[in-house]
Amino acid sequence: MNFETLDEIRAVLVDAVGDIDPESSKGKKRLKIVEAAIGLFVAHGYRKTSIDDIARAAGIAKGTVYLYFATKLDVLYVACAHEKLRLFALLDGIDAPTLAPRERLRQWVRASILMVAASPLLTRASAGDPDMLAALLEAMPERVDQALADARSFIGHLLDAAVAPAQWTDEERHARFVALQALTRFAPLVRDDPLRQGLTIEQFADVVADIFVDGMRVPDRSRA
Repeated sequence: MNFETLDEIRAVLVDAVGDIDPESSKGKKRLKIVEAAIGLFVAHGYRKTSIDDIARAAGIAKGTVYLYFATKLDVLYVACAHEKLRLFALLDGIDAPTLAPRERLRQWVRASILMVAASPLLTRASAGDPDMLAALLEAMPERVDQALADARSFIGHLLDAAVAPAQWTDEERHARFVALQALTRFAPLVRDDPLRQGLTIEQFADVVADIFVDGMRVPDRSRA
């Protein structure tokens, strides 16, 4: 799957999360499980959280959890997707046809930082819980690989449009994708107020986005 629009990404997240409609009995119960799991994963980590703990926090029987999720890992996967979907509003507007390609890339960089900084679960998954990442990588390698491929596809379109009509080499494009992806791994540090030295998280993200996009160009190969 190659993503070119946010609607495609949103649709995949919605499908991954499943029915969490609080107006339906099943949706309400599934949402309670996911929210309870998020709180426990953030507070105690993935390894130290059990299905028993999640059931207890959600106020339901352990067997009921298994009606919705086969394993704890499935709960984690849905919890991460739920957090991304919950923060998806930060990306609203970047698909507007009137938005210049470089401004679209700028807003993506900004939102990428803010989404992780605003989510305790994504923060823990990015930087604070190696067990969480290891579990996903070991048990769901195909899903992880697909997620990376999907992100590379969408971000690649943003990068290409930002420097059009010039073209990257495959190596240049890959390097910039890696740098952009790495920003999300640094995003948890932005929650540390002393690091920002008085800037709000939003101001800090704005500055990083400006630096990243303003420096985005295709190298002059005639000088090589």
